[in-house]
Amino acid sequence: MPAPVDWAGAFGDATVAAAMLDRLLHKAAVVGIDGPSYRMRSHQSHAETLRKGVNSRVS
Repeated sequence: MPAPVDWAGAFGDATVAAAMLDRLLHKAAVVGIDGPSYRMRSHQSHAETLRKGVNSRVS
């Protein structure tokens, strides 16, 4: 599972990040989605293949 976004780190300041998100999400409906990411499927498959290759060399 990917790490949550650190908005304060992304914008350099927690106050600025909070203000920007407040304006963006003012009338938005925020939906939390649990489960595997469709967009990350290819990346995760490639990473698993690399992990298996590295682990087989180390063993």
